[in-house]
Amino acid sequence: MADDTGSLTNRSAALGKLTDSANALQPFLRDGICIGLGGFGLDRKPMALVREIATAPVRGLTLETFAGGLDVEALLASGKVARISACHVGLDHFGLAPLFRTARQSGGVEFEEWSEWTQLAAWRAAAEKAPYAVVPLDPATDLLKVNPHIIPAPTLFGTAPAFAVRAPTIDIAILHAEAVHPDGWALTSGDTYLDPILARAAKRVVVSAERLIDDAELERRHRDVHLIASAVDAVVLAPGGALPGSCLPNHMLDFPAMRRYVEASAAGASSADLSAIALSGLDRAGDES
Repeated sequence: MADDTGSLTNRSAALGKLTDSANALQPFLRDGICIGLGGFGLDRKPMALVREIATAPVRGLTLETFAGGLDVEALLASGKVARISACHVGLDHFGLAPLFRTARQSGGVEFEEWSEWTQLAAWRAAAEKAPYAVVPLDPATDLLKVNPHIIPAPTLFGTAPAFAVRAPTIDIAILHAEAVHPDGWALTSGDTYLDPILARAAKRVVVSAERLIDDAELERRHRDVHLIASAVDAVVLAPGGALPGSCLPNHMLDFPAMRRYVEASAAGASSADLSAIALSGLDRAGDES
């Protein structure tokens, strides 16, 4: 059984894929790789793993995210990002993501823009190991002007125009879960977002989690499983590992930290100062765990 801190009382159950952030990521991190970021907006973002990447000796990274937030901000602050592929990056009701906005407007990083529908279709194609997906799309969309991975496709059935969206190559996906079994079964009682699709689309998957569960809880909560063990390469115990974002039901969004981030940005804070605020919740979580 697992105790209140998430530690497994059965020592044999602590085997499997459980490790720390550095050892989980180090085998897969290389210059120029594409990293898929799980979660959505400010919820269930893998900030503990993001911090590890931000301090790793890698450069020229591509970030693939459906709804990026402070994860993208922290990695931009590290100076390791060359390209971002997303349909949205922002801070939800706290407004625009300042470092992303600066990078986008200055051209400091390459940006590949998607609509929600086209990026979802591209991820599904990658998950099915297909080179592309075919989707209906309004031919008047400006996406055709800004995204070279969306092109007209032959019309094989019917007369409606169709477009091909290219599947991305995602080298590693990093995700955060409410709970995880040491063998890799990940659980959430809330919205799974696109994490299951992203995990299938990526070549490697690392999952951090608020706490560990044992076989008995896995059996009891089998309906909450959203990632199966065979899809996960490494597991990291990271209580508070999504802070300052939320990970319900474990913890709510850290509103004071988010306000500090927005206010510091408005006051002209440096990228390093903003990154320190974005990642400060992880230190507090570590002190409390």
